[in-house]
Amino acid sequence: MKNAPPGYDCPFCGIAATLPTPAPESAVVLVDTNLYALVPTHHYAGIQGNCLIIPRAHYENVLDIPDDLGNEFFRATRRLAKAMMKTFGCEGISTRQHNGPAGNQDVWHYHLHVFPRYSHDGLYGGKKSPYTVAERIDIAAQLRAAL
Repeated sequence: MKNAPPGYDCPFCGIAATLPTPAPESAVVLVDTNLYALVPTHHYAGIQGNCLIIPRAHYENVLDIPDDLGNEFFRATRRLAKAMMKTFGCEGISTRQHNGPAGNQDVWHYHLHVFPRYSHDGLYGGKKSPYTVAERIDIAAQLRAAL
């Protein structure tokens, strides 16, 4: 499954090239050897604090990502979940991941969404809304402090 158009300029590869250390004014939450996490440009249903976990190397989708990254993704997901619960007092965590156009993938670089959850929050029926830059930076700083 290859869906990126010819000459695709991957935004996640561009961010990965600026690492290893996120600046304090960054939306990057954590950086590990093979992946990083950040607060994305949008949230859903008014639920703020979501993050994306992204491999530093370019893999278009779940069919491309190497098996040995699985443990690193699980560890980062668990770390973010604990930080979200501590920071936001959320009652749970959800993850989701999209592959291919029919799977609603819109960035052609594998990434895993991690959402703080609350009872009856309406996440999956909620509207996609942009964060301000200041909101992204503030949320990232709070989560980095909780890690």
